[in-house]
Amino acid sequence: MKWVIVSDNHGEQGILHEVYDHHKDGNLFLHLGDSEFDYNDTELALYDRVKGNCDFDAQFPIENQGEVEGVGYFYTHGHRYEVKGTREVLSAHAQNTNAKFAFYGHSHIALCESINGVYCINPGSISQTRGTWEETYAILEFDEQYENANLTFLNRNHEVVEKQSLAL
Repeated sequence: MKWVIVSDNHGEQGILHEVYDHHKDGNLFLHLGDSEFDYNDTELALYDRVKGNCDFDAQFPIENQGEVEGVGYFYTHGHRYEVKGTREVLSAHAQNTNAKFAFYGHSHIALCESINGVYCINPGSISQTRGTWEETYAILEFDEQYENANLTFLNRNHEVVEKQSLAL
């Protein structure tokens, strides 16, 4: 099982197609907001998506959740969850939805933290990094038993920036 997570392309066209085309074998594609596209844009429509603080189409949901093979996930842009200061509020909300993962954007800084049993993951910004790394997106791949996962941050050239093992 392979999940592709992207955020904060801020109007840059083509990059979401490129990521999608590079990972066509993915099972889940998430965009965490601030595309600055219309909700039904053909490029953005490849992804399950939420509203960022720079998205203005009313069709965008503020947050969403799902479950694949018993693994729950919650995703939002993050601006309503104080993510630039702490991810405690985000983690608590994810726990309330029985999610093992909380995906968010907004800060433009790639990060993975385990907070109260929830992995809070920001893929970074695909177009405008604010961290020490270059622009990134993330891939989450699960083993067959869904007991472990590998989280990989990749740059715009689809090269590995960092890889982490996560125990579920």
